[in-house]
Amino acid sequence: MTGMINVSYINYHSKPKGSFLERIPPYVKLLLTFSVALCVALLNSLMAQIFLLMYSIVLVGLSGVPVKRLLKRLMAVDGFVLMLWLTLPFSSEEGVATATLITIRIHAAVLAFMALLQTTSMPEILQALCQLRFPSKLVALLHFTYRYIHVLAEESSRIHRSMALRGFEPSLNLRTFRAYGYLIGMLLFRSFVRSQRVYSAMLLRGFNGTYTFLTFKSRLSRPDFLKLAVLYAILVGCLMV
Repeated sequence: MTGMINVSYINYHSKPKGSFLERIPPYVKLLLTFSVALCVALLNSLMAQIFLLMYSIVLVGLSGVPVKRLLKRLMAVDGFVLMLWLTLPFSSEEGVATATLITIRIHAAVLAFMALLQTTSMPEILQALCQLRFPSKLVALLHFTYRYIHVLAEESSRIHRSMALRGFEPSLNLRTFRAYGYLIGMLLFRSFVRSQRVYSAMLLRGFNGTYTFLTFKSRLSRPDFLKLAVLYAILVGCLMV
């Protein structure tokens, strides 16, 4: 299709099939995600944050996200939380209360994002952003970041393997820093060359910055609509705590 590029070919993590959140239109899920994030950021009451954490746990239950994947994601977050607990409680008299509030906030936000976004594929997210009138350049940036971050990681691994085959052993000396500087420079150079090739190929296919997507039909049944209304009502209730 002239002037368009289809982004629905990207591979994704498997989505939980048949879950309640999977049936919600993507733009509605994004709005719900932003609403939860806004509440987590604005509310300072410990009780309100506890309610938001419980709310996020309910969302996880409605999403059908596998518990193993959930715990794996939380482990990365809890590493930061652990460092927080090792320092903040000793910094002030209210350190424990502050650390508790931050911990609840982090888990509430992360669980909500995982529940809502892991039931949505990348094309659906990009389509939802377009429907919500996000700038087209921002949508394109998100698309290409997701599409090529894995390519850059593989390129970095290849360069690092070639260095190891030539006898490179990292240590804390000037030679190691120089070698890593060369690695970063080579990675940037190869990324630039690849971006030029990709951009030329896109122009030859008529790309002009406009995206087209497969149509994702998500029709809410009456029970699902009522559940969604209850979710929003509970979120509004958290604001009043």
